[in-house]
Amino acid sequence: MRNRHFRHTALAVALATIASAAAAQSSVTLYGIIDAGVLYQNRAATGQGSQVQLATGGINPSIWGLKGNEDLGGGYDATFDLESHFASNNGTMIMGPGYQSEIFRRQANVGLTTPYGSLTLGRMYSPSLLAAITTEPRAFAENLSNLYTWAYNQLGAPGDALGAGTNPGNDVGVFIGNALQYANTLGPIWLGAAYSFGGVPGSMRKGNEISLGATYTGPVTASAAYQQIADSVTGENVSRLWSVGVAKSFGPVTGKLNYLDVIDHAVDGGDISHVTSISPGVTYQWSVANMAGLAGYYNRYRGSHDSTTRSLVLSNDYALSKRTVVYAQVAYVDAGAVGTIDPLESLKTSIVAGGTAPGEKTVLVNVGITHHF
Repeated sequence: MRNRHFRHTALAVALATIASAAAAQSSVTLYGIIDAGVLYQNRAATGQGSQVQLATGGINPSIWGLKGNEDLGGGYDATFDLESHFASNNGTMIMGPGYQSEIFRRQANVGLTTPYGSLTLGRMYSPSLLAAITTEPRAFAENLSNLYTWAYNQLGAPGDALGAGTNPGNDVGVFIGNALQYANTLGPIWLGAAYSFGGVPGSMRKGNEISLGATYTGPVTASAAYQQIADSVTGENVSRLWSVGVAKSFGPVTGKLNYLDVIDHAVDGGDISHVTSISPGVTYQWSVANMAGLAGYYNRYRGSHDSTTRSLVLSNDYALSKRTVVYAQVAYVDAGAVGTIDPLESLKTSIVAGGTAPGEKTVLVNVGITHHF
């Protein structure tokens, strides 16, 4: 009995030691952002008077997620990331067009990190967006940036009724699902490439998506991005995007310049719209905690009509701590005229999440707080 008790004790100690060692080599982190603020427009998107609302995502999306890492030894790690998107003003989930349930709309992936780069499978941010974000004047802020020009020109998704086709892996050109991605950092150069499987029997072309991104970080920062999305029925491209940009710091001042060219195709191969954008911007670091920014957007639309939307954004972010920032931003938008192909057409040159009155001049003021956890 005494020997058996000793063996049981030794086994328990050994298992506890193994469990402790395993726990020491792996981790799971809960993370997120909550961003909310008051948004005033002197002219609502409908053109029917001014509008005041409590808006979610002034500079950051409101998200929560779980990410994990396990050290496999020899420079190898297993990783996963689950990330959900919600509206901070009412607590509801923010879902993509055509999807019925997306608990983890932004990310749901598992992968391996190796000395030769990382391999990720599932749903993730497109590498083209990750590259362009480094030189976009406002780093694709959740509101009052070129995020919506990027997104609304690559909208094709399940249930899309805009005439631009469907693609089960695409979510507004920002998130890419059903995907395999390889990324690597080689000195000052980062490279990312993702391929989304359409999963259509008999065709590797139908419903696929290709997303490429590259950045150089040195005396200057430079970015290059390319993305094309194919219709899941015809195999025709429903959008094609490319972007280049550059950023340079001079002490507390950083200048940025980005160029974007995106074509929204119809399923018959014709063009619905062709949008080009030139976006200069500058930030000034007043102090460790205080940063001001000025960005301009010249977005030209060619399609059912030919128009240009000109926007100017002045902002200031003040860090109360490493996790909490209060912000104020003012925008002036001189919107172009509206075409007639689809109800979202006017948003294709917009920097505003809910859009502005077409053919009108709009002033927006947004004051809010964002907290990281």
